[in-house]
Amino acid sequence: MTPDDAPAPTCASCRTLLWDTEIAAGRYACYRCEDRGAEQLHAIRGAFKRLNTIDGLTKPQNGVCGPTGTREAPIPPRLAVLAQTGPGGVVAQLQAGIEDSWRNALGWNPGPTRSLSDIDGATTFLINNLPWACERYEEIADDLEAITRIHNTLTSLETGERGPRKFTAYCATTHCTGQLRITLWTSHATCPTCTTSYDKTALAGLVTEYDAAAA
Repeated sequence: MTPDDAPAPTCASCRTLLWDTEIAAGRYACYRCEDRGAEQLHAIRGAFKRLNTIDGLTKPQNGVCGPTGTREAPIPPRLAVLAQTGPGGVVAQLQAGIEDSWRNALGWNPGPTRSLSDIDGATTFLINNLPWACERYEEIADDLEAITRIHNTLTSLETGERGPRKFTAYCATTHCTGQLRITLWTSHATCPTCTTSYDKTALAGLVTEYDAAAA
């Protein structure tokens, strides 16, 4: 394969083509994915702090959280929230799953183990070093996916929603009958039948179950 025949570089996270400036910088992830990751980290910080409160940790009772002023049993904690704010929760996931790997790649000493509530420290480190990771860290796609997963989990705990609604899109490959389950925010998906890979732009052009129903 000659250099002219080589496939154009794509973002390791969203699979879209990299711009010339991104290629020149040797980036693994595009600027758009970097911006999204930073926005999600800021949102994670805020959601964590709101959930890690008396109101956030208790289940609503008659539309009201917290003590009721009666002698009834205390409102039970929301176990799903405790799982994210306690041991092995969000702070630990960000540090052990991402920060420690970045420190190792940078040749830095491991940081001290963060307290369970040190969401400021955990997110600040990642936000500050995200530009480096998008340019120089080969496994950045996995870390951006982990950040998105944590963001979606905290968002669903706050809103009570189970996450973006999935729908079926049909593979565009000739003679393939594969179906992809995606959401409006899916950035990359692979057909389970023929393994054709689709980036966000290509996904937007696929026929969906809604198109088929309207036909």
